[in-house]
Amino acid sequence: MSQSQGSEGKGFIGRAATAASDRVLELVDPNLVLDHIDVNAILDRVDVNELLDRVDVDRLLERVDIEALMARADIDALMERVDITKIVERAGIPEIIAESTSHLGGSALDLFRRPLVGLDEILFRVLNSLARRNPSEFPTGPGDLVDWVDAQKDEDEAIKTGRYAGPLTRLLAVIMDFFVVTASFTLIIAGVGFLIDLFIPSFSLPVNPGLWYGVTLPLWGLTYLWFGLAVFGKTLGKAILGVRVVGSDGTLVLRGRQALVRAITYPLSFVIFFLGLVGVVFGRERRAWHDHFAGSAVVYDWGSRTAAMPTPLARFLERRAEEEE
Repeated sequence: MSQSQGSEGKGFIGRAATAASDRVLELVDPNLVLDHIDVNAILDRVDVNELLDRVDVDRLLERVDIEALMARADIDALMERVDITKIVERAGIPEIIAESTSHLGGSALDLFRRPLVGLDEILFRVLNSLARRNPSEFPTGPGDLVDWVDAQKDEDEAIKTGRYAGPLTRLLAVIMDFFVVTASFTLIIAGVGFLIDLFIPSFSLPVNPGLWYGVTLPLWGLTYLWFGLAVFGKTLGKAILGVRVVGSDGTLVLRGRQALVRAITYPLSFVIFFLGLVGVVFGRERRAWHDHFAGSAVVYDWGSRTAAMPTPLARFLERRAEEEE
């Protein structure tokens, strides 16, 4: 009897305590309680590593419904908030593409230029050897320019930017420039003729068209040579073949007057049985007549890439140089 009364009394006390605690919770402001809790101190006492060790990541991932999660995600809204342009700029992708394109284009041209450089050197050495001259005694390039190039690059490379260009490369550059001049002149004449027929249909040349073209074509060629040398130090043909016109003393900038003199005297090296080109093969500085008139020289110019010959040719010339020493 007393036992049942005790259990009933304990039940009553328990219910009373529960009711009292609920009443206290109703009266207590949770914000005031949270303000008195030092969250940082609590987090300092939590061992994160131990907590992570107790987490079963596999079971957690199994409970995640990826499809439901993706269905709730608004991909379009998310992409609208992403600034693709800034991401691309910060990643440096434009610079990478530009550098890769430049390197790829330069490497493709190098595959074409390297054999020509080697053939230039072999032709120069063979012809001078037949003339009983020692090519190793000739300067390799304008002194100041060679010294500057050597300071920028390794000294054990066979042929570098800044060395005198050989006859084969220069000849091919001339042929390319000839086609560029004639093709561009044809396009210009066709364009001018179209405009004249369109706006002045009654216009006709006052003289023989053949004579007119015979005068304007050399003038266009002169303009092409002068502008290319004065502005860029090279024409389109020279740029493709990797050569450049510099001052005979090694100055990189060719003055406008020098470029004009070189363009005007350019035909003189060809008209008298090509005698003006003999110096390109047998001259100590490989200069033609128009180079002497303008005080210029032609050197290899591959930009930041070295005008190195293919390995077999480089080894052959290195052995010859060692034998001559």
